[in-house]
Order: sequence, then C-alpha cells, then structure tokens
Amino acid sequence: MSRSPFQPAWWLNNPHLQTLYPPMFRQVATPGRVRERVTLSDGDWLYLDWRLPKSWMGKRQPLVVIVHGLTGNSQSQYVLGLQHALDAIGWASVAMNCRGATGEANDRPRAYHAGAHDDLADVMRLVRERYTDVPLALVGYSLGGAISLNYLALEKPPERLFAAVAVSVPLLLGACADRLDQGFSRVYRKHLLAELCKAWERKAGRLQALGDEEMAAHIRERLAQGPFTSFRTFDDVLVASLHGFRDGEDYYTRCSPRQRLGDITVPTLLLQAADDPFLAPECFPSARELSATVQLEISPRGGHVGFVEAGSSWREPIYYLERRIPQFLQAMAPESVRVAKLADSLPPAYQSSSMRKAAP
Repeated sequence: MSRSPFQPAWWLNNPHLQTLYPPMFRQVATPGRVRERVTLSDGDWLYLDWRLPKSWMGKRQPLVVIVHGLTGNSQSQYVLGLQHALDAIGWASVAMNCRGATGEANDRPRAYHAGAHDDLADVMRLVRERYTDVPLALVGYSLGGAISLNYLALEKPPERLFAAVAVSVPLLLGACADRLDQGFSRVYRKHLLAELCKAWERKAGRLQALGDEEMAAHIRERLAQGPFTSFRTFDDVLVASLHGFRDGEDYYTRCSPRQRLGDITVPTLLLQAADDPFLAPECFPSARELSATVQLEISPRGGHVGFVEAGSSWREPIYYLERRIPQFLQAMAPESVRVAKLADSLPPAYQSSSMRKAAP
C-alpha cells in the first residue's frame, strides 16, 4: 500500500471538479482504430476497437486490453487518452465495449455488470489466440475495474498477461450504492440511472424486433417500476432479476471484488482516490486483504477517474493516469520487451495537439 504522488490542479481542487472536468470539457481525438464485432460464448456479441499503430506491427510489443466503466464505452475520454499514451511508447491496445455499451442493443436479455468477467474472459481468449507471441496487459476503469479484478481472481488469465491496472473501483458494490445516495453524489446517480434505463429500453425494443415478445414485455414491466431513485432498487429490480441473482443484495455479495483481492496472482496496481464521490470507505482495503502481487495506491484527492494535474496553463492540464498506468505496465513488462522511455511528465503539447479533438 502506498501514497500516490498525484497533485491536483489548483483550479480543480475538489472531488467533483476532478470528476466532472474530464468528461465535460476534455476533447480527445479518436485514434485510427479498427472496429470488430466478436461473438461471445453464449452467441451474443460485442464490439472491440483495435488500435494497432504502424510502429507496433511486427515488433510484438505489448498489447493492452481496456475495459470502460458504467455507461461508458470505447469513446470515453479516459479510454481514448490511454490509447494515445500507449501509442507514445509504441504499444498496441484494444478497447472492449461491453454488451450494448455503444448505443446499439445486443441480442440477448443480458447486459453487463460487475460480475461479467466471463465476457472479458472471451475477449482475453480471442486476443491470446490471435497474437500468440505478444505480451498482454489489462486496464479497467470503475465498473470495468471491478469486472477486471473479478476476472483476474476467478478466471484463468493467459500466462502472457504480465500486469493489470484497476482505477476508481467500487470494491464493495452495496456500500457504493449507498454512497451515491448521499449529497452531491445523487447527481451522478440520477445521470447514471437515466442512461441505464435508456439502454434497457433499447434492449426491450431489440428483443421485440427479434421476436422475443415475452422478454421484451418483462423488461418493460420492470422499467415501469421506476423512476428509480437508488441503485439498490434498480439493481434489485433489473440487474439481479435478469442475470440470475436472487436479488440486489445477492448480486452485491457475489460480485463485489474486495473479497477476492487476495486471490489475484497477476501483478496488479489498484488506484483509488480517498475523496472519490462514488466510493465508500469500504473501497479502501487493508494491506492484509491484498495478495503479494496487488499494489494499492491511494491518493488523498483525485475524484472518480479524474486525477487531473496542472500543466503549463489551465487550458492544458495533464492527466496523471495516462502517465502512471504506462509507467507501471512498463515496470512489469517482460525483460524481452523493448521498453520505450516514458517521460516523468507528459509535455503540454502531448495533451493539446496530438490528443485534442479536431474541430468539426
């Protein structure tokens, strides 16, 4: 367990500014990617967005699998930012879009949740089989971090998976649901629940179009129990009932990754901010709960997937995660990997020119 060296930008000096600034004001160019629709073990599908830079082709540098958070996708600014940062050191990446995350409803009643590690296992298997001699790494954010940690503990990761990083993870789901019922965090809860209900409405329409009238009606009956004013109610009514859990509490009990941190054998960095408005105190485990391969780094500040530092000006901040994550992965990479040096501090031009979204 260690204290993070992260220092927030002076003008983003509270958890809500740290949390809201990147998704609301940051513009990140989408790198050249190839989208692939892949079939999952149960016959359903999801999209992968591959970033295989020319500098990587043929050199067999590492490839990093990235998992977004709740209501996010491969277009989330933190996913795009990390893909650019990995480009800078000559590594490849693939962003996983969980079922239905791109706005296009998938073909089965199932969605994604903290226990959807089997979908990640399918993706990791595909990556392993396609690139048989490439070292692999895994990065998950928020709910994607919970999925990643559960995957590491419950599945059999490929031997070539040399490291993982999980950021702003709701390690205890029930406690985090309660945290989102408090103070300004209710604003995040309202937004997330609204987006999730829209996704379930799309799913009902898709199932109806496929001829599954019964399930479409069942989902709409569940949605009619809203409007939902807490995650506990939403998870009990929709997530649990449609994913094989007895109720919401059963889902929280079985899928909270804190209980499995001692079972992880892959070198893993867990990055949490003490002021994260999504996380309860139970999301900061003691050292004795961690396996010898898990490193917990806690920052006093940083918000939820924020971690914005001051750059040369307030217009050009620096995103700590895009320095820290590659640094950790480089440190864990096999000796056979030719490691490009990553500067201790990304220059402002890296954020402002190569990563700024082009004007329409």
